[in-house]
Amino acid sequence: MHEPRFETERLRTALRYWTSKCADGRLPSRRDLDPPTEVPRLLPYIVLVDVARDPLDFRYRLVGTEVCNRVAAEYTGVRLMDLPHQRPGSRVWENATLVVEQRRPVFSDIPYVGADPDVRRYQDLLMPLSSDGYRVDMIFALIEFDVAAFDGAAFDGAAEGDTGISA
Repeated sequence: MHEPRFETERLRTALRYWTSKCADGRLPSRRDLDPPTEVPRLLPYIVLVDVARDPLDFRYRLVGTEVCNRVAAEYTGVRLMDLPHQRPGSRVWENATLVVEQRRPVFSDIPYVGADPDVRRYQDLLMPLSSDGYRVDMIFALIEFDVAAFDGAAFDGAAEGDTGISA
């Protein structure tokens, strides 16, 4: 798989982690992942999304603490269909749909519109998970925020030891 041009090590690590869980052409399942043990530094940036069908919808199952802090909201348990800025036609919805339909990771670099005035944009990596190895029933995502910093550094990050998840 060709790795997109990620600007952060966290995004590269997340893709390598997901790829390491793929075996024999099958998608990994949620049970295959153990981020608290295997990649704890990613935890604050991880989002898990359940995929519903008939009709298609997505529900936030777990949202990392850094994501909650940056968006100034708790989306755990909320469906995308219930969020005006994430409904069908939005880039968020389109990317989630692509993951389900194409059964492959989708990377995007999106201008940020939200509560945190220091965030300029965010990058996300959405990776499919499947309980049967084929049909996507969950999305494993990593969200990275580009934060305006006084020192000019790009892409903010929590301290390496921060492993909090809000669920």
